[in-house]
Amino acid sequence: MQTEMRAGILVTRRFPGFKDIPGVQWHYPKKEYHGQVVPLIGALVLLYEPRRGGTSPSSAGGGRMAFTGLAYIDRVWDDPADPTHAYAGLRDAIDFNTPVPIGQTQVSPKALQSAILSVGFGIAGEIASRGLSVSDNSAPGEARDGLSDIDPLTGLQQREITEVVHNRVVRDASFRFRVVEQAYDGTCAFTGIRLTNGYGRAEVDAAHIMPVKANGPDTVRNGLALMKTMHWAFDRGLITLANDGSILTVERGFGDDAVRLLRTDRQAILPVRDDEKPHAAFLEWHREHVFKGAA
Repeated sequence: MQTEMRAGILVTRRFPGFKDIPGVQWHYPKKEYHGQVVPLIGALVLLYEPRRGGTSPSSAGGGRMAFTGLAYIDRVWDDPADPTHAYAGLRDAIDFNTPVPIGQTQVSPKALQSAILSVGFGIAGEIASRGLSVSDNSAPGEARDGLSDIDPLTGLQQREITEVVHNRVVRDASFRFRVVEQAYDGTCAFTGIRLTNGYGRAEVDAAHIMPVKANGPDTVRNGLALMKTMHWAFDRGLITLANDGSILTVERGFGDDAVRLLRTDRQAILPVRDDEKPHAAFLEWHREHVFKGAA
């Protein structure tokens, strides 16, 4: 219980340098930050996007200056290729549905001139609840059914944050909302098909590229919007993606009828925003550990 009362902030750009993998690991220089990271092992950390690196890896501006997600620091280990650096391993990472601007919180922007900061658990919990929440006014009346399981994402600020961040119903609803509604606009990445029910709810799933059981994060860059047949085939290694977005299938087992559903150019429909497209580390993991064909 004591570890739950600690909290911190990790500064990570939209296009991070070093050897970061969003929601999985945070790379840092040991001399500057090791003494601050180690006490936060087991603690909730907020992920903060600074102004720098907001539109490209080299950009000096454009960042949202907002809290964009959360995770727990699970462990730390030395970088075997560079003894001056180390990794903080992350678990239970999840994107916020609504980034929380730092100016609307109790955290001082001046305090985040460092890449890591310890904060009170109450402050972190309030920001996390706001970030995961979806406005009750997102859709009126029956049209709410067209959104992705929106009900579990309302009223989160009235609940204990430790209950919220470990609640699988909340996490699944949030992951689907970020992937299906916000990033892919309800469109299956492999087929380009967009079907909705009578209320406008998209009939596609939010598929994890690296599954939760393998410590895959609930983040948009670890997600794909897939119709159920494609989701089934993806989870069983019959289909995958190359890093350039081209669709790969096994030679046997992925039938002709399924092939005809795929986009004719074999290029997946991916989000417009680069920071919402599948991260190469997750795609490579899927091709190595799940895909049954030749990558």
